[in-house]
Amino acid sequence: MVMGLVFSDYLLPQATLEVKAYRRLSDYSFGVMRQEAEAFAQARGGVRLEVGSGDGSERYFVLHTNGQPVMLVDNSSLQLVVMVVGDAGERAPDLGDLQQQWRVRTRPDWDRWR
Repeated sequence: MVMGLVFSDYLLPQATLEVKAYRRLSDYSFGVMRQEAEAFAQARGGVRLEVGSGDGSERYFVLHTNGQPVMLVDNSSLQLVVMVVGDAGERAPDLGDLQQQWRVRTRPDWDRWR
């Protein structure tokens, strides 16, 4: 969550942010999410993935489009926090597809079986 505050205050001081919180993911599930984001970035020109701290913990990542951050995914606290910049859909039109792909992983367990 601290990274989310840094992200919003310093990188995007005037941006509108959509913030969603989910239950914290296991290291494995978060790693799969990161790999999917990396594949998303590699498949699109101008999209870059920046992975957290570099100390091996890698509890967050940021997707950038043309040098501007569009999404922060932080699994370092008690919750998974996904922050999306308001105009991300314009800069990365299919970002919604990536978010849709993650819906099954981020839904509460009880909601998966309804």
